[in-house]
Amino acid sequence: WEVTYGAEFVPSAENGYTVIVQKARKFTSTDEPVVKSSFKIGEPGKIVLTVENNTSKKKKLLYRSKAKSTTDSI
Repeated sequence: WEVTYGAEFVPSAENGYTVIVQKARKFTSTDEPVVKSSFKIGEPGKIVLTVENNTSKKKKLLYRSKAKSTTDSI
C-alpha cells in the first residue's frame, strides 16, 4: 500500500511564505502506520495535507489534528 504524504502551512496573509512541515515522503507497508508531527507558527493560516495514491487500489486515510493557542510570558 504505497502512498506519498506531505504537509505544508499556508499563511492567510498574501505576502506570507508557505512553510513545509513535512517533506513528501513515501510510505510502504513495512513503515510505521502512525505519523506524528508538531510545529509552532505565529500567524493565522491553514495546513495542507497531500496524499498521493499512485496505485489503482482505494485506501483509507484517517487523520486527527489539534491546535493549541499559546501566549508567550515575559
